[in-house]
Amino acid sequence: MIFKKLLIMIQSSLKIILGSSSIYRQKLLSGYVSNFESIAPEIDESQYANESPQDLSMRLAKTKARKIADIKPQHVVIGSDQVVSFKKINIGKKINYESAYQTLIEFSGKKIYFYTSVVIMIKEKKIELTHLDKTMIEFKPFGKKELEVYLKSQDIFDSTAAIKYESKQFQQLVNQIITEDEEAIIGLPMIWLMEELKKLELNRI
Repeated sequence: MIFKKLLIMIQSSLKIILGSSSIYRQKLLSGYVSNFESIAPEIDESQYANESPQDLSMRLAKTKARKIADIKPQHVVIGSDQVVSFKKINIGKKINYESAYQTLIEFSGKKIYFYTSVVIMIKEKKIELTHLDKTMIEFKPFGKKELEVYLKSQDIFDSTAAIKYESKQFQQLVNQIITEDEEAIIGLPMIWLMEELKKLELNRI
């Protein structure tokens, strides 16, 4: 990808902190930036009454970034959060096989939406950049056998809604995906993120 050409430039001046303990976000960012620090902010992720999944995702991303920026005000802090919505209900991580099965079987022949927010913050420069990626996944009609093949092929309990987008078995369940950035489904909208980091580097922030 062309964004990998930014790797050396970014490392020359920007000190980047990823506000996440997610191994998936860390892996995504490491594909473009060779040296960054990860700090997992502890925040209350409870949803407010009548709060939309889009607003929840963005609020949590901002809260994560601000918490780290308060202690690292001179650094480039990246905060991100993802909410999966199905029939206006937010779907979180699943703790066991049964709960994953009961959730995913409801997706058969239907659509779910991923809302992935990312925030870039440099507190001492009063910089706060935000982006929200919306992805729609439409599933094929599938049954018990197809779902069990997927569930038994993956460690899915650390993924939102028990979805491993990169899994070949998962792809067999999908009819179509509409997104501007496939990596956003995994946890970070890398196209937007790298474009903005490039601008910061060029402006010598």
